[in-house]
Amino acid sequence: MPSKKNITPPGITGLGVDLAEVARIRRLAVRNPAFLSRSFTPGELAYSMKSRNKYERLAARFAVKEAVIKALDAKELPLKDIEVENTASGRPQVSVKNRPGVRLLVSISHTGSYACAAVIAFSV
Repeated sequence: MPSKKNITPPGITGLGVDLAEVARIRRLAVRNPAFLSRSFTPGELAYSMKSRNKYERLAARFAVKEAVIKALDAKELPLKDIEVENTASGRPQVSVKNRPGVRLLVSISHTGSYACAAVIAFSV
């Protein structure tokens, strides 16, 4: 019988993946506008709301937040403590308040119906 050793590569502390339905995020935002201010930072809202595809962008950011929580195994982490921004080239990057020593890599994809995100957490 194989050994039950940790098979996580050195330095990697977690992996999180999430899928968000764009229509669900749209419904939540329209029915309960407080959902937006509870879940997203002002920067995320400004970035998403200026787009024609605002609900796709919001769903993508929501998926990132859920993937970060999974990667860090931190269910208690408030969504607004996680912020998704874009670099000058457009690559997404994510930061988490009060979590020194953690580096996160993120990938996002979205369509008119779904948004998905994958996050890898590294120790530094």
